[in-house]
Amino acid sequence: MLSFLKKSHAPLLSVRVKGREITRVEEAELPCEKNPAVEVEAGGMVQFIDRQGVVHEHPLGPVAGWYHFSVRVHGGLGCQVDCVVTSSSKFDPQAFARGEATGIRFQPFFLSGAKVNNAEFRGKGLFARGLHFTGHVTSGDIVLSCECDDCHTSFHVRSFHAGFSQVGYFYSDSGKHTLTVSDRVPGCPAALSTPNPTELAALEAALPLAPDGTRFRYTNPFRCPYCSAPYIDFEAHPECRAGEYYGNYFPGAQLLRYEPEP
Repeated sequence: MLSFLKKSHAPLLSVRVKGREITRVEEAELPCEKNPAVEVEAGGMVQFIDRQGVVHEHPLGPVAGWYHFSVRVHGGLGCQVDCVVTSSSKFDPQAFARGEATGIRFQPFFLSGAKVNNAEFRGKGLFARGLHFTGHVTSGDIVLSCECDDCHTSFHVRSFHAGFSQVGYFYSDSGKHTLTVSDRVPGCPAALSTPNPTELAALEAALPLAPDGTRFRYTNPFRCPYCSAPYIDFEAHPECRAGEYYGNYFPGAQLLRYEPEP
C-alpha cells in the first residue's frame, strides 16, 4: 500500500548502454560479478554510474555485435570491467581463442566511498592502473579503453609486448606517434632494462622526426589524444619507465619503426 511513495535508491553501480540499464550492483551483493549481454551497433557507448552520480563513459568502438560484459565489483569498491564482442547472443568461451571475437578492457576505477581515490593513479603506467598484469600476456585482440586524468574523455589504445617483439619504443613530443627500435641497437630501451645514458642520447639524436615534426624521446609521456595531457607520465614517474614493457599506439595509427643505416 502506498508503495509509490517509497523513494527509490541509487544502486552502488549502474551499467548503461545507449541510456538503458543492462545491469546494476547493490552493496549487499559485494563482492560480485555480473555478466550482461547486449547487442550494440557500431559507435555505441557504455556508462558506469555510481551512487554519487560519478560517470565513467567509454566508447565501444567500430565493431557491431553482441557485447558480453564481465562486471566485477570487489569488497573495497574497486570495479573491473571487460567485454568480449561476438556475433552471437550466446557467449562461447572459446570464440576468443579461435580468433572469432575481439575484446575491450576498460580502465578499472574505484566507486565513491572507497578508501582509494582514483586520482592516486594520475600519470601512472598501465600496470599500476590495472590495464596490464605482470605474468599475464595481454592478447593483441584486446583493446584498452583508457580515461584521461585531465579531461576525463575515454579513448582506445592498442598495446604490444616490447619484450616478445624484441624492441624498445619511443613516444613523440606530441604523443601522437610511437616509434619502435630493435633491442639490438645500442642505446635501445629494451624491455625491463635501463639504457646506457650515453648510448641512449646518441640514439635519440639519430632518430627521425615524427610525421608531425616533433621528436622522439625516452622520457616522453604517452598523451591523451583529445587534450594532449600526459596519460603515462614518465617525467613525473620515472621509476615506471623500465617496467612499462608494453608500448602503446592508437587504433588506426601507423606503428613506426626505425632502422639504422648499416
